[in-house]
Amino acid sequence: MLTSRVTALNLVCLALLLAVAFADKYDLNGWYPCSDTTFSDEGSMTGDIAECTVYRAPLCYPGICETPPSVDSTVDIFVKQLPATSEDTAIATNVWFVQGGPGCSSTSLETTMEYLHYLLEGKANISRWTIVAWAAAHVWTDLKYKFGDLSSFSMTTAATDIATFISKFTNGKDTVVSGVSYGTALVERLMHLKTPTVIGYVLDSVFTTTAASDGKVSYDSKSDHDVGEVADAFLELCIDDEECSRYFKAGSLSASLRHLIEKFDKQPNSTCAQLVSTKGAQSKDLPSFRFVAPWAGC
Repeated sequence: MLTSRVTALNLVCLALLLAVAFADKYDLNGWYPCSDTTFSDEGSMTGDIAECTVYRAPLCYPGICETPPSVDSTVDIFVKQLPATSEDTAIATNVWFVQGGPGCSSTSLETTMEYLHYLLEGKANISRWTIVAWAAAHVWTDLKYKFGDLSSFSMTTAATDIATFISKFTNGKDTVVSGVSYGTALVERLMHLKTPTVIGYVLDSVFTTTAASDGKVSYDSKSDHDVGEVADAFLELCIDDEECSRYFKAGSLSASLRHLIEKFDKQPNSTCAQLVSTKGAQSKDLPSFRFVAPWAGC
């Protein structure tokens, strides 16, 4: 956990929803109470303490892009946070969570936001950040009509949005930024901006390959092999652990797992194989393929 660095947290997970803006001033419209969870049927752990605001950001920053003529020069960025409840928010450390997508929006971080707020006993402002995804088939036409050349929506622009908000609209205290999935690429770009108050970065499920050689690039087609190396190393820890190894006298944990998977495939209709089969798997798949839930990454 992050508690080793944090005595009091403003966990800031920014949900940045791009929309149309009609003013020239880059500012906030003020914080207002909002629901902790976007979908009310999910319930709330913290009792609806969330605050929301809209940050009006420039479409283009100097040196990154130029705003085309006759288009909106600003975008509205929606920000949601769970403020600290047992610590002065003016002196608390900030933590931002950055979701990646394209499979998940930042609303998927809300459970994590609330749980971390709970674990840290309310010593947190929690905010989330993401880029909105329009469902309409003509979305790109609409975007180009409103904002012109879509190159304005670059990784560098998004990272600058985060850096600017941290610098201008947070409390100026230590900040940690955590990226998930494709969000790790955005957080890596943020590193290059060297925001003064950011003291650390967390990359979870890395999807960035800066400076990587061809043989080290992360491809989904290689994920089984790559994840397998990590899993094998973890399973091998059982050998030297007295509590774990006593259950596997005849062989290692890794060997036992492989034997179990092979047994599933040889006896696909067995009770055990049926129990571990997932609803989302194809019926033609071997039980070993249905042993885990379908990938639900972002």
